[in-house]
Amino acid sequence: MGNMPRLSFIYVKAITLFIVFLVLQAFAKADIPPFAENIGQISNVLNDDPLGDIASLNIPLKRAGRLYLIEAKVDDQTGNFVFDTGATGLVLNSTYFRKYTNYEKVAAAGSIVGSSNGIKRVVINRIEVGALNYKNIEADLADLGHIENRRGVKILGLFGLNMIDNFEVIFDARNNQLQLYLVDKEGNRVDRNISEQEFDYTQKLDLHKKIMLLQGQIGDKLLNFCLDTGAETNVIDSQLPKKVLNTIQINRSSKLQGANAGSVDVLYGTMSELKLGEKQLGHMETIITNLERMREAYDCAIDGMLGYDFWHKGIFCINFGKGTISFSLWRGDDL
Repeated sequence: MGNMPRLSFIYVKAITLFIVFLVLQAFAKADIPPFAENIGQISNVLNDDPLGDIASLNIPLKRAGRLYLIEAKVDDQTGNFVFDTGATGLVLNSTYFRKYTNYEKVAAAGSIVGSSNGIKRVVINRIEVGALNYKNIEADLADLGHIENRRGVKILGLFGLNMIDNFEVIFDARNNQLQLYLVDKEGNRVDRNISEQEFDYTQKLDLHKKIMLLQGQIGDKLLNFCLDTGAETNVIDSQLPKKVLNTIQINRSSKLQGANAGSVDVLYGTMSELKLGEKQLGHMETIITNLERMREAYDCAIDGMLGYDFWHKGIFCINFGKGTISFSLWRGDDL
């Protein structure tokens, strides 16, 4: 990456999703500040272990366009959280938590924010998701007004990845269901009497700084994708070889002006040749744009991001202890 300054990767994701917002007129995170200069720092202070003896839990999801919402209670407020595995932990909408005492953490020097503005954080006493309870949770504050305005629904915050990494997670997007099974450190279900669902395919899932990375293939090229339940469309890097990009059917192009991102060239099309193992995923809406800043921020090779259309292809099982993702595609969606 040469002499590029080290970036806050969450902020870079925000800019990428701002492009998604402009193209789809949907989910926008352009105004969300970087959550931490290093994602590992959040997990050091977040009390993300759930309370109680809960071996399994079924969480019904609601939909707002291409977003999946979880109903939760934060102290004395009840409302919707976006189920967002692209966020590390808990993010609260600053609109509804102004009365909380907050403190600041200085942003990383040289971040693309262009200043040393601090990141506001608060500590909440309790968050409840059905029978799932957490106490003394540190959360970042962010303005999520873009989501509320576009979807016309009140959003209390984002429900991120390390809120559920003690569980085996089964995500059934089409039926709006999230099933959680408590596992030990090796990824085995604590309650061995609960029968395990069989899936058609399993492959390795990497957790890089608490972000899920999955290897897929287009033609003979292996590609690294991050998995994000909060992304309303897929994104693929415009710097990939032409033999990869030529497999995507382009529908239109745009030159977009984004806050703090300058002018951005974007292609909007359909990706149809992505495979996981021998499983062809079929047609998925995709944005093509330059992901160089995202790679710098993640500090790893990343060729794209898989969102809404990906999750709608089947039922997915994520096991953080075993480091695997399993899935069964819906009939006809592997064509």
